[in-house]
Amino acid sequence: MLCRAPLALPVVLVAVAGLMAQSPAATMGVDALRPGMTGVGRTVFAGDKVEDFHVTILGVVKNVMGPKRDLIVARLEGGPLGETGVIAGMSGSPVYVNDKLIGAVSYALGSFPKEPIAGITPIAEMIDAVDGGGPRPTRRGLDVRWPPTPDEVYAAIGHLVDRVTAPLSAAGSGGTLSSASSLGGLGAIAAGLRPIGAAMVLGGFDPGVGTPLARALDARVENHGPQGAAAPASASLQPGDAIGVSLVHGDFDIGATGTVTAVDGTHVYAFGHPFLELGPTAFPMTRATVLGILPSLDSSLKIATLGPVVGAITQDRATAIGGTLGPAPKELAITLTLSSDRGPDRRFTFFVVRDPILTPLFTFATVPNALVAYERQVGVLSIDVTGTASFSPDGQVAIDDSFSGDTALSNAATAAAMPLAVVANNEFRSVQPETLDLHVRTSEHQDSATIERAWLDTTMPRPGATVGVQVLLRHYRGDTETVSIPVTMPTGTSGPLTLLVSDAATLTALEQHEVDPARPNTFAETLAQLNNARRNNRLYVRLLTSSAGSVIDGQALPTLPSSIQSVLEADRSVSTTPLSRAVVGAWERRFDRVVKGSREIPVTLVAR
Repeated sequence: MLCRAPLALPVVLVAVAGLMAQSPAATMGVDALRPGMTGVGRTVFAGDKVEDFHVTILGVVKNVMGPKRDLIVARLEGGPLGETGVIAGMSGSPVYVNDKLIGAVSYALGSFPKEPIAGITPIAEMIDAVDGGGPRPTRRGLDVRWPPTPDEVYAAIGHLVDRVTAPLSAAGSGGTLSSASSLGGLGAIAAGLRPIGAAMVLGGFDPGVGTPLARALDARVENHGPQGAAAPASASLQPGDAIGVSLVHGDFDIGATGTVTAVDGTHVYAFGHPFLELGPTAFPMTRATVLGILPSLDSSLKIATLGPVVGAITQDRATAIGGTLGPAPKELAITLTLSSDRGPDRRFTFFVVRDPILTPLFTFATVPNALVAYERQVGVLSIDVTGTASFSPDGQVAIDDSFSGDTALSNAATAAAMPLAVVANNEFRSVQPETLDLHVRTSEHQDSATIERAWLDTTMPRPGATVGVQVLLRHYRGDTETVSIPVTMPTGTSGPLTLLVSDAATLTALEQHEVDPARPNTFAETLAQLNNARRNNRLYVRLLTSSAGSVIDGQALPTLPSSIQSVLEADRSVSTTPLSRAVVGAWERRFDRVVKGSREIPVTLVAR
């Protein structure tokens, strides 16, 4: 019987009452195995029919995958295996000896093997890893600092795919199988074993799109149409069935397929090796259909599609993935409306896993791919992005920005993904994204305006008076326009002032280095900072003073008297940061295009 403790996530019994509960299989430990014993494995080679293949045990290698981590080495026969070798997508295929489950086919022997020699992960190690839980480890190569460059995002996705689609080529894996008559010989072979890897699925992406995402995924995935529909309440899985892990589904699909090893009631164990080794997860678990097998001397591949969602993958561990049949996990729902002057609006709906790392990564990847499918890939674009990222009931972030030029696509993707990344990784509390509604308007020309001149409509501004700031803007093709922004001069401020008229980049650099270096101290402040982020479609006006001031607990206090400033700097119980320049007035105006440049106007207030 499968000996197991409760999974980390609770099972809602009412929701799964209609599921076909599976009886746990009897198991056999590695100590009972002997070379020459034979058994049967089960997997899907085509469609959804589970077929048997023959297994001959070569032996057990102790501690090969780590301390107290053993691996069963076996020769596989039957079906297409003589031609294909061990197949990517077989990960998790259960193996039985004397009608007892011993583990899952999970490892292949290097590259270009002459026979299908596989490593089998013991079932006891799979159960222990999935049911034992534990903290979430950090995955190097997946973490991205936001805002990133497009190359950094696609490099992280490429690293993710490398982990999913192993095996990796191994030096020194050319040992002969005839030498495997002793444990020493098996040890030499086991050194070349690598995870078989899941078969990745990519749907809704144009295979001809020449983006870094396509290059990151390249030929290691199969392209299919939208998949992942909801499953009927009676859906179930059997050992040997094809299983899918969905990362994105709807009008886009990104996922991976493998094989079910064991089903105990509503609990499912699969793969026999990690997916991404993220620890606790909330990935949709789906059925999968095998369309066929692509034979390869290097690594054969099951061509598969994701089917209906049947539950949730809740654990992604070193020796297995596991989850529960029943309700699907909550996901980020994204709606994307694409508007263009060349045709009618197009609307896309898709769902992305809720994960601190993967959610912003795949949001970044899908948004520009929706655009390049209908817009040109080479040349200048101008893009307006508006929408809302909702973290209900914790608040929302408004998205409203414009981009123009050769990098407009990647900048628009960053605008959509950035709030998700910042909120998911905030240091104050765990917050999950609910929805992301985006409206993207595109045009195939440069649409920007540059600040040429700025001046006041009076030479004698007085404290408390409202005056006009006149700004001359030159459009990309040479036309000009003058806009007027009313500003009110402060009272109680003395000394020379500077009126800064600028774009977002200039103001952001000033705020980071001179004006307000404060960091958010609460989650509410984090949301406020995101909502107040500088936008490219704004013209900003700031009235600056060079009088001394301080930032105290995130609050800027400009123009402090010198006596108070000295007291604050001497008080070690108060966290203060001195200010060399401070904002004493702030105004802005929105435009329907990118604004560039900056100008400064010296201001001297004239007393009445």
